[in-house]
This record gives sequence, C-alpha cells and structure tokens, in this order.
Amino acid sequence: MPINKNIRVIFIGAPGSGKGTQSDLLAKKYKIPKISVGELLHKLVNNSISDSINLGNLISDNVVCNIVKARLCKSDCDNGFILDGFPRSINQAQYLTINNIKINFVFNIKLSYKVIIKRLLGRRIHKSSGRIYHIKYNPPMVDGLDNITGEQLISRKDDNINIIKHRLKIHNEQINNIINYYKQEVKLGNIISYTEIDGAKSIDLILTEIINKISYFI
Repeated sequence: MPINKNIRVIFIGAPGSGKGTQSDLLAKKYKIPKISVGELLHKLVNNSISDSINLGNLISDNVVCNIVKARLCKSDCDNGFILDGFPRSINQAQYLTINNIKINFVFNIKLSYKVIIKRLLGRRIHKSSGRIYHIKYNPPMVDGLDNITGEQLISRKDDNINIIKHRLKIHNEQINNIINYYKQEVKLGNIISYTEIDGAKSIDLILTEIINKISYFI
C-alpha cells in the first residue's frame, strides 16, 4: 500500500509521559496542527463528558472517533497533523485504518509510573491554548503565568493522585494492544515506523530523537 509522506504523527504513552509537550514542539517546527483529543473533548458543552474526563475515565470510542474525524477533515490537516493522545484503545486505532486515515509515524513515550505521578501533580495548563508547563521540569518565565499571554495557569481537575492512578490503570489495560497493532502495521507497510522513546530524557533530547527519525524517512 502506498504511504502518504506528509508528516502524520501519533503520540501514544501514559498520561504525563510528555506527549503534549513534544506534540507542541513538533507542530511548531513543521507548521502542522497538533490535535489533542483531551482539548477537543474539554471544549464540548456536555456535562456528562466533562464529568467523565475529570474522573479519569475513557470517553466512548464512537464519540471520540467522530470528533477526531471531523477535526482531520479541516484543510489545515492537508499537509500533515499530530495526534496527541489518540488512539487510546484498539478500536480507535482500527478506526483510523478503516477510514483510510494514513499515519506515518507512531512514537510511544515511555516513562515509569512513579515519575509520571510526580510530573502530573506539578503540571500546570494554560486553559485557552492548552500550553503545558511544570513547576519543576518546564516552569513558566513568571511563576503561575502563561509565557505568551500572561494569563493565570491552572491545574487540571484530573491531576490529583487518586484520578492519576485510575488513569494509569486504564492506560495499562489498553496500551499493549495498541503497541502490537502498530508493530503489525509497520510489518504490513501501512506506516513507516513505530518508535519507543525514553521519556526520562530531557525535552530537547527527546525532540531531537523524534526529528531525526522523521528526517531519515522524509
């Protein structure tokens, strides 16, 4: 099957592994949109969905897949895109294939759950843009304020210890099926590469590794 060599990237990995940070940096470098499923869902005016997200639960595949498909149909995705946090289940991964949505690169950022918990408890978000900071690892220039707008940063409602552990449990139940699926997709020639990344490295080193992988093929 011919592969579309536009830069079409998926980031998978546990919550807090660094997917969002790397997605932001990669989107800026290649001037393609970062599509965060979490951000899309948070924008929905639907109390049941909002409550489910805040409790760390997965949203139904049907709802998530329809939202992602609608976003990918927009013209700014014609030359590539980055999916941050999608797919989160094997059904979502298969949905992309069934709907002929080509993916070139899958990056799995791996990090110990102990480190992830520390990261998430210190994570801060700029609500309107989705920009991500950390009080220790990636602090804003001014404490508590977004670098660009100067607006107040917030903690996500689901960044508390009980919900974090619940989210990690769900991730652990889903991730192996997704990994095996994309390894098989590489063997079939449907995607260019599946790559596991050590999330404990510095932000710059991880970004360089990702860019080098993409540059090797495109």
